[in-house]
Amino acid sequence: MTNPITLPLRVVDALQELASVPAVSPDIHAPRPALAASVEAVLERLGTWSADFAEGSAPATVKAVRSDWTQYLAWCEANRATPLPASVGQLEAFLSSTIDKGRKRATVDRYLYTVGLVHIAAGLPSPSKDPDWPVKWKKLIRRLKTMGGHTRKQAGELDMAGIETILASLGDTPRDLRDAALLSIASDTLCRESELVAIRVEDLHHNRRRNTWSLHVPFSKTNQDGTTPDYRFVSAQTIERVRAWQAIASIKEGVLFRPLGGRPKANEAGENHALLPQEVARIFRRRAKAAGLEHAMKISGHSTRIGSANDLAEHGATGTQIQLAGGWKTDRMVIYYTRRSQAGTNAMAQLREARSTPDTEANISAVADGERA
Repeated sequence: MTNPITLPLRVVDALQELASVPAVSPDIHAPRPALAASVEAVLERLGTWSADFAEGSAPATVKAVRSDWTQYLAWCEANRATPLPASVGQLEAFLSSTIDKGRKRATVDRYLYTVGLVHIAAGLPSPSKDPDWPVKWKKLIRRLKTMGGHTRKQAGELDMAGIETILASLGDTPRDLRDAALLSIASDTLCRESELVAIRVEDLHHNRRRNTWSLHVPFSKTNQDGTTPDYRFVSAQTIERVRAWQAIASIKEGVLFRPLGGRPKANEAGENHALLPQEVARIFRRRAKAAGLEHAMKISGHSTRIGSANDLAEHGATGTQIQLAGGWKTDRMVIYYTRRSQAGTNAMAQLREARSTPDTEANISAVADGERA
């Protein structure tokens, strides 16, 4: 296997490129003692940490932290504020400015995380850990709500019905067969984009005793060191689509989902390239649009995860079962993704169903039929 690409984090480089403000305040002991005793110590700690973080994190994570850090430094230069260490008031002012620019809650959360992350890595007290911060954060959240930035946008779902519609629109060209296999295995396994493009032929396992198939996911966002065994269900129909793609592309081993067209098919070591994670969303969106799905432009690489999670919820699966099926670390995102499906099965729905009569149900059906007409 080839070594993964490591992107530089550029935390120290970006600090040293500042022109109008110092990178680190000489008075690093205020308001609380810091682990680093000098400006040089801060930069040295950050240099070591940056290299370790970049090597141990996914490229998408490195890009996000690097982008957020750049935004913070740009604000610091524009407001003649020293980036490190930041006071509670400075952090509040920075995040407040991003809210004024229309940034949404998820983006503001990321900025908060990144600024705190770099402070801790530098051996400096993080303003987000200060006792005065919680009340400041509540004030910012209230501003987000009043400005409409608190609502999170959820990607469009690709549930079983959507997947079947797309599959019915595909033919037998190499690209069609590849995309059919990709969509099908994504729907079965709830894999993330990075996990889908990392699938190798050797990761598919056949249980001969039960005549079932599974996919071994050696590494994931919630299992980065690979210490937890992670196997996902794969249907017989999906295996048929995978085999059809393998046959037409002459794939017997190695990465399963490979690019077609002008991109290089192999690296210097002779191993075939895999699709890039960002290409998964493009494929899903393009296929959804071609199949005539109304919400095609809202489709993302997470859409199959969301769709399958809702399929499971509507079929009666528990939150824990969905969590295990999709490799979530907690049930927080499961609840978030399936909140609409769960609304039809929660305690109030059960109460109303228990109290409803056949006549009531008939009237509701008649009203719904009239609205559709």
